[in-house]
Amino acid sequence: MDPVLMVGAWAAAALSVIGLGRVLYHAFFRAVKAAIREELERVWKDQDEIERRLDLLEQTMHYLRQQLDALTRMMQQHVGGGEQ
Repeated sequence: MDPVLMVGAWAAAALSVIGLGRVLYHAFFRAVKAAIREELERVWKDQDEIERRLDLLEQTMHYLRQQLDALTRMMQQHVGGGEQ
């Protein structure tokens, strides 16, 4: 086989392997990037859900505090009114 042809064949094979490696690297990088993006979206959705639940809990606690204050005032009036 002609040495120039042999060197050309080896060069073509090396360039093909390098090109395939580059394509696979970029495909892997894109897949990992997409997976990370998807997980971060899930985290943000979960965080939004947690924040919504905490807001509801805060509203409920505020309502209960109001009810407890009203009950305390009623009891104080009742106890204070019975002593007079």
